[in-house]
Amino acid sequence: MTAKSERDTPGIVLAAVFIVIGGIFLAASRDLVDSDSYVFPVTVCVIMIGLSVVFIIKNLVRPQPDTDNSIVAGSTVRRVGLVAMMLASAIVMPYVGFLPAGLGVFAALILLAMFETWTARRALIYSLTGIAIVVGFYVVFAKVFLVPLPEMPF
Repeated sequence: MTAKSERDTPGIVLAAVFIVIGGIFLAASRDLVDSDSYVFPVTVCVIMIGLSVVFIIKNLVRPQPDTDNSIVAGSTVRRVGLVAMMLASAIVMPYVGFLPAGLGVFAALILLAMFETWTARRALIYSLTGIAIVVGFYVVFAKVFLVPLPEMPF
């Protein structure tokens, strides 16, 4: 029995909505006076529009086979924990800075999302990956896009 290929119609519609939203914000960014102010929104809009177009084309040209018809039950505790951790990070960020808040929320979210058992190797890889991601975001936003981020007070 072969899997039936289906287009992701809701995904295509959502991608089209993202293209429209990206276009609106891209047009609105032309009114920004300072060049430092429009670099980040233009970059985000162009990437969002580009990825949405790629998603639509991929789904129209080569739909993915529907191999799994089961419904996956979610975890309410994990969903609430995700929102709580993101809110906590946003609340403490002005007081401790972007890097400590980012590292803390990344660690908390990894602990919250982890299904497998922890091993020393996995903990080391996740820790190093988390540090690289958070520091990478800091460098890109603060140094490349010149976004003023909360600094560490110490």
